Amino acid sequence: MKTRKPSAKHWLVAIGACTALGAISAYGADDQTVPAPSPQRFENVDVVNGGASDEEVDAIKRIAPQYRLRVELTGRNGEYDVADRLTVMQKDQVVADIPSAGPFVLMDLPPGRYTLLGDFADREVKRNISVADAGTTVHWVLPWQIEN
Repeated sequence: MKTRKPSAKHWLVAIGACTALGAISAYGADDQTVPAPSPQRFENVDVVNGGASDEEVDAIKRIAPQYRLRVELTGRNGEYDVADRLTVMQKDQVVADIPSAGPFVLMDLPPGRYTLLGDFADREVKRNISVADAGTTVHWVLPWQIEN
């Protein structure tokens, strides 16, 4: 049996394929370079809070299914907002008190009924929610237009 030596054309195809695979691997790795913010403990609740950049938003969205309550704070036109303070209450008890909350807040809460109190500059907004076993996502659209 005769063995053929690879031609220059074969080498170029092989090198091109390796380069393409390397680029695909590098591109896939870039998707994961920005980690989600680490959870912080507020009272007895683990909270992930953030979303300052598009990359951080993507990272938070990746881990969101791990948390039972997911809150997204936006204005009427879809722009993200941050509360000076977000207080989570159950009955008359403070469950978590989170400074500079948002625009994405993930909380590991047990199922039940809660009240969210958001302080936005000189405005306080209240919202009653129910957290389900499977988790709950709250798209909290604030009742005013955010001015730049």
